[in-house]
Amino acid sequence: MSRSQLVAEHLPLLRRYARALTGSQSSGDAYVGAMLEALLQDPSLLEEDHGARAGLFRLFTRIWNSVALNDDSEIATLPMPPERRLSNIAPLPRQAFLLLSLEGFPEEEVAYILGTDVAETRRLADTAGREMAAEIATDVLIIEDETFIAMANCSRPSRCRWCSSPHPPSAS
Repeated sequence: MSRSQLVAEHLPLLRRYARALTGSQSSGDAYVGAMLEALLQDPSLLEEDHGARAGLFRLFTRIWNSVALNDDSEIATLPMPPERRLSNIAPLPRQAFLLLSLEGFPEEEVAYILGTDVAETRRLADTAGREMAAEIATDVLIIEDETFIAMANCSRPSRCRWCSSPHPPSAS
């Protein structure tokens, strides 16, 4: 299989990953385009030690990580809640999470793609999990209904101590 066929075979998966990583299709495609241009300029950039797919993702990751803007925590408002939540996860943990969960790479290949070891890959994935849990956590407000029940059953003709309104005597 020729190199162009290898790249073409994995391009849809890479575009999906790029979109999830960047938060938009146009931005993801721009990064994929930059990776393809770099690969055309220097075909030796594609390392196939762990297969063509992992090599393409590694090259894409090197290009994406080389842009300082990607480390910015101030990301523009994204249209969909999942993209907003993902954009709030730090860049390296987000990459580890997406490579493991979305793309289904084993930990060893994620470590290769990110240029880390397996222990660091696990730490990054755990960090992403904690950051996502914090992002989707919500507070619960418990409303005690005793006050409302007391107001409904108020039998005093004078002003009610609960709502300071005059109430007629109840017909109990």
